[in-house]
Amino acid sequence: MNRSSLCLSLTGATITENLQEIEKYNAYCDLYELRADYLEPLSISALSSFPEQVKKPVILTVRRAADGGHFKGSETERCGILRRSLASGYRYVDLEEDFQDQKTEQAAEVSGVTVIRSFYDFSGVPADLGRRLRNIKRNPGEVIKAAVMVQNTQELLKLVELALELKVRDGWGNRIILGMGPMGFPTRVLSTFLGSSITYSSTPGRQAAPGPVDPQTLVDLYRFPLIDENVRIFGVIGNPVIHSESPGLQNRGFSLRAMDDAVYLPFQVDNLEAFFRLAEVLDIRGVSVTIPHKQGVIPFLSSRDEGVEAAGACNTIVWRDGLRCGYNTDISGFTAPLKESMGGAIPAGLRAAVIGAGGAARAVVYALRREGVEVLILNRTVERAKELAAVFGCSYGSLGEQERIADYPDLIVQTTSVGMNQEDPEYDPIPDYSFKGGEIVYDIIYIPRLTPLLKRAVQSGCRVINGWDMLAAQAGIQFRLFTGQDFPREASSGIADQY
Repeated sequence: MNRSSLCLSLTGATITENLQEIEKYNAYCDLYELRADYLEPLSISALSSFPEQVKKPVILTVRRAADGGHFKGSETERCGILRRSLASGYRYVDLEEDFQDQKTEQAAEVSGVTVIRSFYDFSGVPADLGRRLRNIKRNPGEVIKAAVMVQNTQELLKLVELALELKVRDGWGNRIILGMGPMGFPTRVLSTFLGSSITYSSTPGRQAAPGPVDPQTLVDLYRFPLIDENVRIFGVIGNPVIHSESPGLQNRGFSLRAMDDAVYLPFQVDNLEAFFRLAEVLDIRGVSVTIPHKQGVIPFLSSRDEGVEAAGACNTIVWRDGLRCGYNTDISGFTAPLKESMGGAIPAGLRAAVIGAGGAARAVVYALRREGVEVLILNRTVERAKELAAVFGCSYGSLGEQERIADYPDLIVQTTSVGMNQEDPEYDPIPDYSFKGGEIVYDIIYIPRLTPLLKRAVQSGCRVINGWDMLAAQAGIQFRLFTGQDFPREASSGIADQY
């Protein structure tokens, strides 16, 4: 069965540092790439002893600065380092598309070292990438490699289509297609599916190129060794989305339900039309939808449940028989922890203030109004608050009217992204409101566990609800929609303990 090998790129300044990284991650990796261009000059002489100490295949790379590397010497010096090291047991050597030194090429052939013929572009996916990859190989035994910065969803679609085209034309393997940056992240997890023989990882804080994740995360979170060409793909779409904890929840759920043929990963999306084409190409089975796409996806749906129709927002899409079925699990996910904090039911006569008027706010307001709660909507742009209030029969105002919260003192719900970035000087959306201590304050953000708003509420004696409880509740509903099975409760416990 075809499976990609997991490679760790080593960027330590000394051989000792790199061996320490190998010891830490050896259980997760199949091979290593020694980035000799990162080594201190005194460590270069130790290159010949490195493969013997590692006991696993090693790729030797001395990357030029022009290709994103750190080597500062001349090309003659670089070729000399390569030639002197190739007979020492390296399995591969990475040589660029335009590499010209015949002596180094011959040294690799004599030593039985496989050439990885590589191409890099840090500006985007070039228009002629297909042609270049089809012509890059000089000898039959070479592995071709393209590492390109994916700037948008359209470029990810193009890269995936090219990878699958090459897999159909030339068979699986003998190539490496990698998308750099957050937009290109799926290509690293789905390398086996895309026909790449190797995927690359890095140690935290030591990335040789934008985008790699550490080996432990690939194995433990994304279950990389289980992914094959028949994998069922699920995910979460948003922008940004790489921070999402949904992969941790859903992939742990897959593990606990022994679903070894499924993976859930983040897709950072800036173009919904391109994403839905990508979903067809990858045969994606279901996605969670987060900021800012909960309303934007609706025109692409084949069907909508009652929650989507009522709230005007969709956070879950499942593909069934070629149809895109939209659901809103935020509604039940939001009310579940709220009811639990109130003893199992929302009491009559409750009055609540909702901060924000976006897609998440629509679901929250709908859920509250369905329970008979009187709602005040406050938003930076008062026109959006007015529009939402008109739909559900609520009061509204601007964030400059925070004193009005005193008339809705039972519950305050914060639905915006304010609070995720604590370096933002406006990270508390209602800084002028003084808590009385009797309010329940609910922030749907789950990282950090206590936003500045919640910290202030706790200090005032308020009960608080973090967005994690909502995330876990709605993720459980999504899991059933995705798989037809109940979400294992223990799937969320270990992750929640991290926050």
